Amino acid sequence: MKTSNSTKKSMITVVDDNAILRVIFNNMIKSFPDFPLEINLFENALDALDYFENKKQQQDMTPEIIFVDINMPFMTGWEMMDKLEHYGSDFLSQMNIYIISSSTSRSDQEQIAHYPFIDGYLLKPIDKSKLYELIRQLNSEV
Repeated sequence: MKTSNSTKKSMITVVDDNAILRVIFNNMIKSFPDFPLEINLFENALDALDYFENKKQQQDMTPEIIFVDINMPFMTGWEMMDKLEHYGSDFLSQMNIYIISSSTSRSDQEQIAHYPFIDGYLLKPIDKSKLYELIRQLNSEV
């Protein structure tokens, strides 16, 4: 993770309108064997932005790994990134943000270049072993 506090649990946030994906993701995170993780699940970007706005106002700098779907009702993942961009680099530096999508479109994958604070693009379905490896890798970057 970009920053860490080893006494706090790592927080994972998933923003995806697909209920089945959220259940699967939740089960994968809860069975992560190396260290405890907490998870926040949001079915849309608006609810997730409320959560992040509260964190920002409370100056809660708990490091987070965020997984955001591109195609969601009310607000796309890209529109959510536009909003998060205004939170400032101090806040965003506490997060590792990954876009998750079933889209293999090159333009979707290239769009992350417009958001320097996004750390990567993961294709669905998310592979459990790859997810665990990513979490381990981010935790070792402390």
